[in-house]
Amino acid sequence: KLRSTHNNYLTLPVVFLMLSNHYPLAFATEYNWIIAGLIFLMGVTIRHFFNTMHAGGGMKWWTWAVTTILFVIVMWLSTAPMFRQTLEESEARVLTPTQQAMLDTAGWEDAYNAVMGRCSMCHAREPSYEGIHTAPKGVLLETPDDITRAAREIYIQAGVTHAMPPANVSFMEPEERQAIVDWYRSLPRTFALN
Repeated sequence: KLRSTHNNYLTLPVVFLMLSNHYPLAFATEYNWIIAGLIFLMGVTIRHFFNTMHAGGGMKWWTWAVTTILFVIVMWLSTAPMFRQTLEESEARVLTPTQQAMLDTAGWEDAYNAVMGRCSMCHAREPSYEGIHTAPKGVLLETPDDITRAAREIYIQAGVTHAMPPANVSFMEPEERQAIVDWYRSLPRTFALN
């Protein structure tokens, strides 16, 4: 009985999640896990309305209000990445003292050139790499502000592990990876740990 109840309430969310790979607004955002949870709750509220109605418990109209509110939140989360800082805003942004010190660290120019030449084609506000429509995981690497904010991730993903670019599609040279590693390791420890 309990499993039957679970199946009854989970039917709509499961069907939606099975079809969601056709709808990027459901998964192509860093908030996809929250969206999946809200879709689950929407399915539960809809099924609760019909289960209660068919059991003779009346029509619980409040469930539709909850479903609507959840749907509005899902729509907002789906479009939230579109409201990021523009390229012009990022370029005009005054760097923090920490960021400026990162730019003043030995090796910045080489690391910056490696990132701009091998990473920014995908990690851009308007990616130029064919088949990429939004920056993977929302990571932007177009300005010194962007790069210094993501320094640790760049160091780990492109310098140490070679996970990025995937399958080395942009042909990042070992010297470029080493430039990123050298620059990051030259940062004062207080910067590198953040």
